[in-house]
Amino acid sequence: MKRLLAALAWLGAAGCAGMGGDEYAVYDPHERANRAVYDVVDSVDRHTLTPVARGYQKITPDWLERGISNVFLNLRTVPSALNGFLQGKPRSGATDLARVVINSTAGIGGFFDVASRMDLRYQEEDFGQTLAVWGVTRSRYIYVPFLGPSTLRDLPTTLVRSYVPRLLLGSEYHWSISVVDAVSTRAELLSATDVRDASALDPYAFTRDAYFQRRRFLVYDGQLPLEDMFDDFDEFEDFEETDNPDDG
Repeated sequence: MKRLLAALAWLGAAGCAGMGGDEYAVYDPHERANRAVYDVVDSVDRHTLTPVARGYQKITPDWLERGISNVFLNLRTVPSALNGFLQGKPRSGATDLARVVINSTAGIGGFFDVASRMDLRYQEEDFGQTLAVWGVTRSRYIYVPFLGPSTLRDLPTTLVRSYVPRLLLGSEYHWSISVVDAVSTRAELLSATDVRDASALDPYAFTRDAYFQRRRFLVYDGQLPLEDMFDDFDEFEDFEETDNPDDG
């Protein structure tokens, strides 16, 4: 769910830019099945998790809400560091590794994000991005029940992500931790889904397209290929030529 909502938030800020090459274009051959799953999950979310998340957000002080979110982010920085190294980006991996060490100690288990104040930003790497760097680009879209949007390439990341706290905490893990994680994540990004629901004519398509946009953005670390920028510029020029009434 957090991946979905982050994608929605990013798309809202970035607009509807082109996806670029076909290898990263939206590929949804199982749209009918995906839509059916989406409708069920969306209904459950609206009637259960969303009201709980709104209540949590209302009664939880902002500083505590941020701290809880920081703890779970600190846990997920461990696989991010590993994938940075697997992608041949030692600086990225070392940055995330330093974040874990600093926030787990000086940040009291990650409750305080001390590392960001030292300009050590979360790199947000995962195994799906690693596979993309290794050459697995085009992959079919699937909507995983209660886990959100994914592709076959990203499915291992989607499935494992929710188990990261369990894997890292070991005997210290309790099922209630996952409940807090889910509610905290949903509350943190309520505004993103509110924007989606208020503005999107087709929430399913909006969610899917936002997911592909966001994943491509992450694979390229925000540095999209130069040719894609020219493609977008050419599309804008074509629009101007078509829309100009002086052209006859």
